[in-house]
Amino acid sequence: MQSDIRYVWTKLTKYKSTLVIIGLTGLIYSASKAFISHYVKKLMDSATMPQNLETLIGLGIGLAFVISISRYFHIFLMNMVSEKVTQDIRQQLQHKFLKLNLKFHNTYASGSGGLLSRTFNDVKIVQDGLRLFADIFTAPLMFVAVIFNLFYFDTTLAFSILFITPVILYALRQLSKTIKKYSVFGVEQLEKITGTIKESLDGVRTIQAFNLENFFTKRLVKQGDHFIEMRRKVHGRVELIGPINEFVATLILVAIVYYFSSRIAAGKSSFGVLMAYLTTIMQANEPIKKFQEAIVRIQESRVCADRIEKMLNEDSEVPESGKNLAFPKDWDMIEYKNIQFAYDSTPLIQNFNLQIKKGQTVAFVGESGSGKTTLANLLARFYDAQSGEITVGGVDTKDISLHDLRKNIGLVSQEVFLFSDTIETNIIAGTETGGHHVHEKVVASARAAHALTFIEKNPDKFNTLVGERGGNFSGGEKQRLAIARALYKDAPILILDEATSALDSVSEEQVQRGLDELMQGRTTLVIAHRLSTIQNADLILVMKRGQIVEKGVHKELLEKNGEYARLYYTQNRA
Repeated sequence: MQSDIRYVWTKLTKYKSTLVIIGLTGLIYSASKAFISHYVKKLMDSATMPQNLETLIGLGIGLAFVISISRYFHIFLMNMVSEKVTQDIRQQLQHKFLKLNLKFHNTYASGSGGLLSRTFNDVKIVQDGLRLFADIFTAPLMFVAVIFNLFYFDTTLAFSILFITPVILYALRQLSKTIKKYSVFGVEQLEKITGTIKESLDGVRTIQAFNLENFFTKRLVKQGDHFIEMRRKVHGRVELIGPINEFVATLILVAIVYYFSSRIAAGKSSFGVLMAYLTTIMQANEPIKKFQEAIVRIQESRVCADRIEKMLNEDSEVPESGKNLAFPKDWDMIEYKNIQFAYDSTPLIQNFNLQIKKGQTVAFVGESGSGKTTLANLLARFYDAQSGEITVGGVDTKDISLHDLRKNIGLVSQEVFLFSDTIETNIIAGTETGGHHVHEKVVASARAAHALTFIEKNPDKFNTLVGERGGNFSGGEKQRLAIARALYKDAPILILDEATSALDSVSEEQVQRGLDELMQGRTTLVIAHRLSTIQNADLILVMKRGQIVEKGVHKELLEKNGEYARLYYTQNRA
């Protein structure tokens, strides 16, 4: 799995100049640390030459200063690079999520919670791995310096110590394989946990209403138990490395003291060399521990980097043809030609054809699952049909710039989404209008949407915060703010997706007045649940299993006494 390493490396190369400084400070730090052994030897041997003591003290202070400063910049700069890289990845992931079509979002196994897990949990693990990049750079340098010092002070003993090194490296390699295996299971389980927590927060009202608290608690406990088991296996293997290292280090330390004791007694070595050698062995502990931690972090980071890269390479984006045409100015018709569409293997829309004249109001009615909303979504290219084409003024919508196409389509749906910001920000969202008269247009849009009355009741008026998902307002008020947003956007094509179906009769009347204002002079596609709201439509299409089974105006369809009449009288009896 080398692609994950390359992916992270391409992110790092954006900060080449900083990485050069990190490398230089790491080199200075490692060289200064390695010189400590030589300094200790000089200091011990100075007992026979006290005239050099002041010089050695000054050298020691300078050495400590260089080590401290170089380490500070080495670690600080690496941490800042890791912060910037991971923020780049988060932004890239968010941009990708917003580009993926609705089919992907509707069918992704872990839902939005899983996407959040990739954005935060996976990226955090990659960030932890990136922070170790500084250690991964200095640890080999320190290890090389340690080996050099071991040979410099006593070649025979150095060869004896290095004899066991391959055994330790082999053990580390075998452990790293299992750590990576269980890290994969761990992050997948963490994604499920994140999904459950988000789902429980999003649906807290329903959960409380149906007494589902215990159900969600048990689900999270079960997922948590699986996650803990995976982490237990990872930690068990990681912590196994420590005792092995400590045991080997203790044996080496005892052997060194015994070896030099006999050498010093025979006059073949000195106490200064012994202390230098012991200092070198203790310094070896630092790169070994860093390698130990790096094995864990790198394996986990590789797993998460691979998951992130796969998400960024997900091919469920709405494709653009490359022609990047502007939305036609003088169009006269929207046309669906031989549209075939399926969410899975079962066809939903089959051989669908329709012409909608500019300025016409066309209503789609029918039972749930008949394809009404899908046809509107295909026009806005939230996803594409498997075959056929949709044209505006004879231009295939696939050849129109996606940004320009959606700029010319307004949407008011049953499920109103308001951003956690002010009323004014929500009304102007999605437009590129600026200048001195923006606020006046906001007020005019709110007035036309019949929203001005309740807006001005708030002390902060248009600067009032709407709360998360517009929680500070009623359903009818949120719907009128959505209408004001569509009025402000002033798009020539309008999609009304069951915009009043969730409202009470009083709210529906207020919202309908705003919709009547909004529909004036626009080509409107109405997905209707309540047939009383579309009696004045220029054309009503009755949908069943993706096909038009009846079409006409309200009066004609009632006189046919067919499917439309059945739906109409069923609602009126209710």
